Formats: sequence, C-alpha cells, structure tokens
Amino acid sequence: MAVSNQRYMYPLVPSRAPNNSDQDIGEGRRWPAKSIDYLKLTIYDPEKTSPYTWVGSTGDQYGTFGGGTASEAGIHGSIYLHMPHSLNENYNVRYNKATLGPFGGTLASAMQTASEGGDMEQITKALQGGANTGAGQLIFNAIGSAFSTANQTMGTDGSVNRDQLLALTKQRVFNPYEETVFEGTNYRSHSFDFDLVPRNGAEVKEIRNIITLLRDSMLPGMDGASNQYLTIPRFFKMSMVRYHPPVKGNISGGEEALDQPAGLSYIMQFPVKMVLTAMDVNLTPGGSHTSLRDMSASAKDQKVDHGPAAYKLNLSFEETAFITRNLLAGGTGYKENWDGIGKDTLTEKEMSFLALDTPAEGGDKDGDGGNK
Repeated sequence: MAVSNQRYMYPLVPSRAPNNSDQDIGEGRRWPAKSIDYLKLTIYDPEKTSPYTWVGSTGDQYGTFGGGTASEAGIHGSIYLHMPHSLNENYNVRYNKATLGPFGGTLASAMQTASEGGDMEQITKALQGGANTGAGQLIFNAIGSAFSTANQTMGTDGSVNRDQLLALTKQRVFNPYEETVFEGTNYRSHSFDFDLVPRNGAEVKEIRNIITLLRDSMLPGMDGASNQYLTIPRFFKMSMVRYHPPVKGNISGGEEALDQPAGLSYIMQFPVKMVLTAMDVNLTPGGSHTSLRDMSASAKDQKVDHGPAAYKLNLSFEETAFITRNLLAGGTGYKENWDGIGKDTLTEKEMSFLALDTPAEGGDKDGDGGNK
C-alpha cells in the first residue's frame, strides 16, 4: 500500500567522482557531479483538490481557469526520476478550410460591418453585392441540374456540375472563396522512458516505492455498497528540477539545494495537469532475468531477494487542458499558474528543497522516504 505524503527518488546518490584517494588522476582532471537534473512528478488527490479545468475551479459556472493550478493541501506524494532518454516539446493546433462562396464572403463582411457599428444601408448594399456575384453560379447550377435530369430521364449516363460546365464552355471555374479557419488546440501527450538500476539496498526500496506509488495513483479504487462506484484516479503535475547534492551523503538528507535548470525549463514546459494513462515496467531490459541479493558480511539476511538487477520504466501521460500562449513562460499575457489570480514569482520557501514536499503530520519526518 502506498503511503501518503512521501517523496521517492532515483537515483539516491550521484555518480561517484574521483577523489583524493585516486592518486593516478590529477586534481584538475576530476569532474565530480555538481548537480543532478530530475523530472519531478507531483501527485494530487482528486478528493482534496479539483482535477478539472473549468468545473469546480470557482463558484461561478465556467469561471476561473483551473487547468494549471492545484492546492498544496491535495498533494499525495512526489517522485523524482533522473531525466528520461528523450525530451520532446510538441504543440499541435487545428485548422480547416471553409468554402464561403460569393455570398458567404459577403455575409461575413456584412457581419463585420454590423459589429463595427455600420448602418443598415451599408449592410444591405453589401448583401446585394453578394447576391449579384452569386447570380452567375445560380444560372450554371440550374443548367447543370437540367442536364443531369435529362440524362436520367433518357436513361443515359452523364452528369455535370456548375464548375465542370463553366470549364467546358468558358475555360474557367468559379472562385470558391476559401479561407483557412482556426478550430482549436490539440491536447498534448507525453511518453518517457527511464532506466532504473539499483546500486544498493536503499535504491532497491526506492524503486519499489516509485513503482507502487505510480501504480496506485493511476488506477481507480472501488467504493460504495457492493462496490458500485469507481473512484477517480489521482492526477499529476510535472516540472524539471536541478538538485545540488551535499559533498558527502545521499539525496535524502544533508545540506542540499534545489532549483530549476533555467534553459531547459524555459523550452520544455508543463503548465497544466496530467493523468497517467499507461505504465510499462520491463523487468528484463537486458534480455535475461537477473536478481539481486545482498552478500555483504554486514547483511542481516543474505537470502533476501532484492528483485531485478535493472528495470526499464515507460510512462505515458495525457494533459487535461489544451495549451494557450498565456500559459507558457515567454508567451503573450503569461502569468504563472494562470487562473486570473496567479502570482508572478516563486517565493524563497517554494524554492527550498524540503519545502516543496513537506510531509503532513504523521508522515515522513526524517526525509528518508520512509526507508529505514
């Protein structure tokens, strides 16, 4: 069972760098890991904060946009995963072709004139012009229809439309007066692949907790008499963070700092809520099964099975709101956590590593993710 308000991470320790004991490597050639970039998944409980974009965001129907905001009180837990193999930023919008015809274009102009406060005389004149322009098409439509009707009456094949008739007789066709019309923005999806290779018993537990929490959060529960209801799964928000570990020790404790990889976070942004739609855990990424067991002399029980030696984790997310330019940093009208009330900058408390995931009372107080 996943425990609420927990913080799980992989990797727990940065890659080892040459130190003073490595006499064969000059000090100037030692390149220790100064920081680690993570993809952070914050998981929210839909019973404590709204998972929706418009419904339930305010007291007014379809009032404040809530697609990018969630209450901190609704945080169920968080997961930090080392950056995936592939990072792709994608945007898609929909356009379509609208065939106005001569009268459709005139009608659109008349409506624009009306919206700009034009008088009825101008509007009537515009509509009459459209009718005159379309008169020729009406004539050729009638001729083409009569031609097709005559063939049907005679029991012979043959049909022709107005453009075909005009092309045959005048070597031209009617202008369809087409316009490219914006229809909307497509919802984005994200797929990430992670390699998880535990290097010690603590990372074995951490990976197990990560898989458990993800699995527990993406699936519904059952509720009510005779289990007649399915509860809504938890939802996610995503961000990129850069962790600066202490000189010694692991990520779970010690003096540490957390901020954002500024360049990367500016290009790749996740401003709205997401749901986890698919999760795949490959327990044999190398093509064969290998299990881990602690054989050190200090191990309490050398028979304990620590599970696979490596995992490949694939996660697929769907965003729950479409993206507009005012949701993205650098976009026109941008405002962080845009909801009409959003703040402009992060506070020092929000930039603090421990403050980002402060456990609820009774939760994990020593920062070790619940591992002892």
